[in-house]
Amino acid sequence: MTSALLSAIISINKMRSVIFSTNHVYHIYNRGVEKRKIYLNPSYYSYFISIIRHYLQYDYPFSFLKRRLKRARSPEEKQKIFLHLETRKIKPPVEIIAFCLMPNHYHLTLKQLTLKGISTFMHKLGTSFTNYFNIRQKRSGRLFETTFKAVIVDSEEQLLHLSRYQHLNPRKLNLKTSKQLINYPWSSLATYLGSENFPFVNRETILSSFKNSKSYLNFVLAEIDKYEPLRLEKTAVDDDFGWFVKFRALKKERRKELREHYLESLS
Repeated sequence: MTSALLSAIISINKMRSVIFSTNHVYHIYNRGVEKRKIYLNPSYYSYFISIIRHYLQYDYPFSFLKRRLKRARSPEEKQKIFLHLETRKIKPPVEIIAFCLMPNHYHLTLKQLTLKGISTFMHKLGTSFTNYFNIRQKRSGRLFETTFKAVIVDSEEQLLHLSRYQHLNPRKLNLKTSKQLINYPWSSLATYLGSENFPFVNRETILSSFKNSKSYLNFVLAEIDKYEPLRLEKTAVDDDFGWFVKFRALKKERRKELREHYLESLS
């Protein structure tokens, strides 16, 4: 790790109230500055996912790899590049438990596997995608509102409902039916149901709590009850689903009363 990258990570962590701990799970999310779209067409989504795949395996700049492969004049040259890349293989810094990419924001559920794993991984992901976006759009400057936002997931119930929340996010795009949600190409829901399109997703962390993948789908599609905002209140803090907005509009006393009833139901 370069001293410049280490300094950047240290400064980022100093600004955060969240301290990342190894083997803990976090909801990581961010959106475009001024809520602008960050994925303008399928190629932007695909590139973002390619960056994820790359930095789960290698400590080597993704943009350098792409440029070197583009300039390679023969299969032998490409083979040398890939052989060199294997010397930069690393232990995965994070585990991807679930994700959803939306036109102007993303959601990732990450488990940190190595020291500073999330900070390092997200710094590389954000920098690489911003450079790609700016080159294609012939612009400069920041693409995201912040470096990224993070909230710790401190219970199994939170984790299950966070995955549900992320997999329901495409409803904001007027995808209402179960088939539409499953076929949305930029979330991990189809992977949970047996597709191998995103093999880097560890679906077993969530699915181990269900009889099978169909049971999980039923859980995702279940009617949202009055307690859903309470289950997600700490982990989905930047939410704009109607039921969450409605909850926040309630008077303080009513929210407190709901919390008390919710805790009673858990006990």
